[in-house]
Amino acid sequence: MKKNLKFYIATILICLTPLLGISQVTFQDTSWSDLLNTAKVEQKLIFVDLYFTGCFPCKLMDENVFTNEKVSNILNRDFVSFKSDILKEDIGKKISLKYGVTGFPTFVFLTADGIVLDITSGLYEVDDFTSLLNTVKENADKKIHKKYSNSLEGNYPKFYNDAYLKNKRDVSFEVLDSYLKNQQDLSAEIPFAIMTGLRVGGKYADYILNNAEQLAKDYSRMQMRNNLFTILKRKAMSLGKKNDQAAYNEVLEKAKPIFTKKEWTKFSESFQKDFDNNRIQ
Repeated sequence: MKKNLKFYIATILICLTPLLGISQVTFQDTSWSDLLNTAKVEQKLIFVDLYFTGCFPCKLMDENVFTNEKVSNILNRDFVSFKSDILKEDIGKKISLKYGVTGFPTFVFLTADGIVLDITSGLYEVDDFTSLLNTVKENADKKIHKKYSNSLEGNYPKFYNDAYLKNKRDVSFEVLDSYLKNQQDLSAEIPFAIMTGLRVGGKYADYILNNAEQLAKDYSRMQMRNNLFTILKRKAMSLGKKNDQAAYNEVLEKAKPIFTKKEWTKFSESFQKDFDNNRIQ
């Protein structure tokens, strides 16, 4: 009887939704394998929203963007959508580990075969998010993909697994260096995820900075931008203490192409302030 009552209530709500002007993205409550299968059967792309309870930008996306008709129409028509709390759900932790996710909300766009089309993060306005969705669809049609493999499994070192699956993120540079210095190609997926996901400094930060444009193309502009933000903050402090403005200007020029004009206007003053505040008077 209770099941029938729930069914009738759900049916009434579905019927009333257009009349009430309510629009909402339909997020699938299913396993990862079933999600991939649904996308294949329905011939749709996949949208993943990684969030955590208490994340204010995540809440604003839920309230202001995913309820917008323009956004929900595109996602419900062309995507199979999936949400996961990265602090409570194992699948969210595994996806975060795979892509070295650090900022939230993070949005992952995939083909039905699990191939990454794009990864981005942060609070979006409706029009910007709509534009992003259309760009992702265009990239899918053109078969423009990122370099990530299409499986969530990987031969990750224990310290990296523990960082994401057990929240043991306090990994020493010695441990990180011991692993990374033995990798033949730092631009390969797993070394890249470790360097960016754990914000590794020193010579590895320099590697990221010197190869920023190619890495952004291979993996994700936003993943690189988020990492460069940390690198620039560190460089501002260290070079500020040396009072080396020329060296810092070189650092800024290497990083600048990864930021949009709007982002650079927003952040560059902050970087310079960090530099100035650390100068030896």
